[in-house]
Amino acid sequence: STSVASLPPTLMVSCSSAPSSPGSRRSVSTLKKWLTNPVRKLSAGAVNISASSKGERQVRKLDGGISIVSLSRYVLKELLETEKLYVEDLGLIVEGYMVTMTIKGIPDDMKGKDKIVFGNIHQIFDWHKDYFMGELEKCITEPERLAQLFIKHERRLHMYVVYCQNKPKSEHIVSEYIETYFQELRQHLGHRLQLNDLLIKPVQRIMKYQLLLKDFLKYYTKAGMDTEELEKAVEVMCFVPKRCNDMMNVGRLQGFEGKITAQGKLLQQDTFTVMEQDSSFLSRAKERRVFLFEQLVIFSEPIDRKKGFSLPGYTFKSSIKVSCLGVEAPVEGEADRLVLTSRGTDGSVVRYVLQTTSPEVCRAWVDDVGQILETQRNFLNGRMEKHNTQHYTHTHPLCVWLQ
Repeated sequence: STSVASLPPTLMVSCSSAPSSPGSRRSVSTLKKWLTNPVRKLSAGAVNISASSKGERQVRKLDGGISIVSLSRYVLKELLETEKLYVEDLGLIVEGYMVTMTIKGIPDDMKGKDKIVFGNIHQIFDWHKDYFMGELEKCITEPERLAQLFIKHERRLHMYVVYCQNKPKSEHIVSEYIETYFQELRQHLGHRLQLNDLLIKPVQRIMKYQLLLKDFLKYYTKAGMDTEELEKAVEVMCFVPKRCNDMMNVGRLQGFEGKITAQGKLLQQDTFTVMEQDSSFLSRAKERRVFLFEQLVIFSEPIDRKKGFSLPGYTFKSSIKVSCLGVEAPVEGEADRLVLTSRGTDGSVVRYVLQTTSPEVCRAWVDDVGQILETQRNFLNGRMEKHNTQHYTHTHPLCVWLQ
């Protein structure tokens, strides 16, 4: 097995690789796929590409005579109109439910839970209402502003990741009161939608941006316009929803006693068939949801929905600290099998044999684990330059394998 100190170069990846599963890794081939996939019916029809003798780009038109630039503006208008509806829906929560609950009070058995119900939705509402919607409106007359609007606010959009991480806890509380307290509030406010239908709106909206941006990118590409910034914007708005989905799954993890936010970024998550080998004993294969963080690997058991659980969830089973983590080199002929190892302070080694769904999934995990171990090794080498090796061994009893 491989240790922090003996990681071969073949297991290293570039620090610039995107922290996501292979299905969502940002790449040129992915962008090409987006550009060749058909978009909505709005773009149907043949494109007549022509240029003047002076080399100036003429306006491309579809068979119906509508210019591609005009179609891109339709996308912008749809983006703005749906944004206005979205802000209205958020207002129903913030200015409806939240204000009413503050004025009228909440049931005694719900005190303390109300903040979990709404998470940071007030922050999301304020930003979209007071800033983002106005910036989208400027894009109607200045379409070139659109790409930078999303690129510039990638960090700000992290508030959706925070919202989604809290969402499973919110869903659990809302389900307890949806037919009683929240039903009474809905009738009092005169809302058509129930609270849980409104609370899902931010999740739906963060997924919607990428679809509209892909359409916009499609038309700009056909029009022969510069799309470099738009491609970056699409990447951002594919990456952020992926992080949101990841954190919703993490939020459904039960029984983990540590602080999940202290484990660094979530780099990978997937469901595997796992066998655990301690000494010579090999356990039977079990289904496990495995989360790879920068500081920890978590093995969890999916909760069986047949047993009465309506929402997906995971029960914590075991974990490996990155300081104790190793990965075995892939065996020829077993490209879809991944072996992680955990070394104890007494020198014992536990092997976790993970059967993946494809060689691509296996390679993605090996790459990311390799990057983590390489980063850890570089950190330790830097520390060892400042301390005597013997002193380091006595004062820092990490279970990293130093060879």
